[in-house]
Amino acid sequence: MNLPLLFSNFPFLSGKGLTLARMTDLDLEAMWEIMGDEENYRYAPTAALRSPTQCLHKLVQAEAMFRDHVAVILGIYPNGGGNRLAGIFEIYGIDPQVESATIRFTLSRQATGNSYATGAVRACVDYLMATIGVHRIQAYVVPTNYRGVLVLERCGFTKEGTIREGFFWPDKGIVDLSLYSLLPTDFRRGAAMRHLF
Repeated sequence: MNLPLLFSNFPFLSGKGLTLARMTDLDLEAMWEIMGDEENYRYAPTAALRSPTQCLHKLVQAEAMFRDHVAVILGIYPNGGGNRLAGIFEIYGIDPQVESATIRFTLSRQATGNSYATGAVRACVDYLMATIGVHRIQAYVVPTNYRGVLVLERCGFTKEGTIREGFFWPDKGIVDLSLYSLLPTDFRRGAAMRHLF
């Protein structure tokens, strides 16, 4: 797992119909549409932001987490149409010993239904496994988050089980979370299947 490469520069990743790239202050208005929408945070550990000014703090925080080698937080941008921010993609929980990383994604409500989440996950998986050498990618999802589950399963992730009442989320209380994972064998099988269709 090549951590120096992961944190050398914010990655710029291309996927089907989208790119993942570093967010800037030009994205603050779109960030507020995503991060200020309570519906978007129904299945997230934190609540929606309370004011647009908090978006700047989140942007500064994302830069600091990258600088400190804690997380990589990228914007999801549809190709064309002015490349307005459609979602936020996080790579965190990086464990060099296990060579694993955890992912999380949030889309604006206006962007759902366009396969942006699926494209973002696939682009990120390709990058993490083929370029960085990550051995295991995982994601936690609330079992009732059917769209999130569908994206992960569509991208070849395997459900390992549901951790019942095993997590405390400050804004939600004690919750169930399903754990999904992807290993190199799953990745290669999924890539081969995508070439067939």
